[in-house]
Amino acid sequence: MSKSGTHVLIVGGSLVGLSTAVFLAHHNVPCTLVERHPSTSIHPRAVGYYPRTAEILGTVGVEAAAKAAASGFEKHKTRAGVVSLAGEVLFSKEELEGGDELADLTPSKLLLLPQDRLEPILRARAEKLGADLRFSTELVSFTQDGSGVTAVVKDAEGTETTLTADYLVAADGPRSTVRESLGLVREGRGVLSRHVSIAFGADFGAVLGDRRYSVVHVKNDTVMGILVHDDTLTEGTLIVGYDPEKGEGLDDFTDARCAELVSAAIGSDEVEVTVRSRFPWDMAELVTGNFVQGRVLIAGDAAHQIPPTGGYGANTGIADAFNLAWKLALVTKGAAGTGLLDTYQEERHPVGSYTARQGSLQLALRSGTATEEEKAATDDAMTVTMGQAYPSGAFITEAGVERPPLTSDPRTLQGEPGTRAPYVVLERDGAPLSTLELFGTGFVLLAGADGGSWAEAAGSAATALGVDLAFHRIAPAADGGALADPEGRWATAYGVAAAGAVLVRPDGIVAWRTPAAVPAGEQGAALTAALRRILAR
Repeated sequence: MSKSGTHVLIVGGSLVGLSTAVFLAHHNVPCTLVERHPSTSIHPRAVGYYPRTAEILGTVGVEAAAKAAASGFEKHKTRAGVVSLAGEVLFSKEELEGGDELADLTPSKLLLLPQDRLEPILRARAEKLGADLRFSTELVSFTQDGSGVTAVVKDAEGTETTLTADYLVAADGPRSTVRESLGLVREGRGVLSRHVSIAFGADFGAVLGDRRYSVVHVKNDTVMGILVHDDTLTEGTLIVGYDPEKGEGLDDFTDARCAELVSAAIGSDEVEVTVRSRFPWDMAELVTGNFVQGRVLIAGDAAHQIPPTGGYGANTGIADAFNLAWKLALVTKGAAGTGLLDTYQEERHPVGSYTARQGSLQLALRSGTATEEEKAATDDAMTVTMGQAYPSGAFITEAGVERPPLTSDPRTLQGEPGTRAPYVVLERDGAPLSTLELFGTGFVLLAGADGGSWAEAAGSAATALGVDLAFHRIAPAADGGALADPEGRWATAYGVAAAGAVLVRPDGIVAWRTPAAVPAGEQGAALTAALRRILAR
């Protein structure tokens, strides 16, 4: 049996595992990913990625490729209820969230792109950045101790290899073998229903005409389910439920039965249907109690199983990976204490629990069963995905300042520590520059027009702690190297005065803020002390 080593072993090569590999490689962390399937997903599965996720993908050079691949879906904005595609339309609603109406919040837009098309883009980026991706390779066993993780993996030929790693990230889905082997308990409402997704080929052109749908709810005497078509109008997915308590099972979904269901959903016997694959899955609301267990970190569906209504599952999992990657990078490089990884639990567990509940509320709302209390508790997608304020974690709260709730309208946030750093359009050398473009690699210190002395403080803190820390002064006009703020929005958006400063983490979350001036002789000590706390040193 051969042996090899890496800093981080990732188990699972779907969206979250591949995203983890991309983010770690972006931070120059050696990582190895193992996935038992021979390649990326052949099933469309997740299809929608909210603007915050697009921002995250932009940080690592993926958003542009994903946006280009999604261009064919730009008109797929309508959710409808039909007897069949060729039959009566029961309702039709244009879904606007994630479009131009969010231009004041983000430069990114909602991406409609099936998972089977996004995963190859992530894979290519991870490989280009140097990640070691091993498909047709499954995890056989693993152990952990105070010094690291030892895992045995097996390839398609049956050859076993021992891998050693500092940490293991479990991104192996809702049936996670890593989570189960650790005996981690999940809490929540449990399995709500069981489903089969049927991927098929069919010519939708004549049936759809000029119509384009993001999702179609189908209900007739033969089939009740959800249908999604692609941008070529030649492939689709039909999701139907089954009930084991009524004696129904996966064996009932033969090719002939699946083709019959698809034909009934399309509403035309003249459209030839070719069944490509079947993918069974459970709609559930379940959250793992511990996202951090020693040197094993749980992410994505392995950590939280979210009802797909609302499309939050993949978005939340990618955000998990983004939160975790920079922390692993600093810990494995010795620039942070291991306590930094504990903040992954502090930050992402509350978000996972909240988002899983929101998925259930969306399900009740769309099915028409929501109570008035449930309707009042249901938040819009931008609040869920962009308005988060971590209750505690790798940031420093401000004494005497009331914390925002776990989630709120992102337009009401003003740079509070533990929230997403706001989007403001600045200028560099006369060209527009988004604040979001400044984040993604190391820490960033932003100071107001009168905060030039913070530059020296940033330099001394970076040297003392051995971390990357960039500094930018922001002034009404570009003077003395400052970034220009021609609209005068930055100080208000970030909640600071002209001599104040804001420290932003590599994942674009505000880590520390001093709204007012700090004496020049004390700035270096204040910033260094803040970073020490954040880095658990």
